[in-house]
Amino acid sequence: MGIKSMILDIIQLEKKHFYDKQSLLRRESVPVEDFGAEFQKEVNNLLETIDSWKIAIGLSAPQVGIRKRVAIVKVNKDETPLIIVNPQITSLSGKKDTKKESCLSLPGVRGNVQRRYKLSLSYQDRFGELHTLNAESFFARVILHELDHLDGILFVDRMDNDESLEDFDLVWE
Repeated sequence: MGIKSMILDIIQLEKKHFYDKQSLLRRESVPVEDFGAEFQKEVNNLLETIDSWKIAIGLSAPQVGIRKRVAIVKVNKDETPLIIVNPQITSLSGKKDTKKESCLSLPGVRGNVQRRYKLSLSYQDRFGELHTLNAESFFARVILHELDHLDGILFVDRMDNDESLEDFDLVWE
C-alpha cells in the first residue's frame, strides 16, 4: 500500500515581517543524508503541495517548515517536476538580468531582482543519485530563487531597494 501524501501549509509572512531574522524562512537548511522512507514521504508531500497551487512554479522545503536542502521546480504544469536535493552551484555566467519575482511565502508583492542568466548545478535526485544540470533564462531564475530559500534568503534580500517592491494582485490558490 502506498504512502498517502498531503498538502502542507506554506509559511507566509506579512510585509512587516519580510526582514525578520527569527522567521523559519531565514534558517539555513541542512543536507539530506538519509534518502529513506521518511524523506520520500516529505518529497511526496512537497509534490502534492506544489500541485495544489495554481501559480506555483517552485517550492523549497523550508517554505513548509522542513529544514532540508530540497526544492521542487515545475515551470510547466504538465512537465515532470525537477527535484533538487543537496544542490551545489558549480558556475554562474551570462549577463545579469533583472526581472520581477514573487514568492508563495511573500504573498501579494513582487519586485525586481537581478540574477545571472545561466547556471550549472550539481545535485542529487530524491533517491540520492548525483546529477548535473545547465539552465538559463527563466528556468535558471526559478532554480536560483528556490536555492536561495535553502540558505534563508528571500527575493526581497536580492532587490536593490524596497521601492521596487509592488503590490501584486493575483489568485494565489
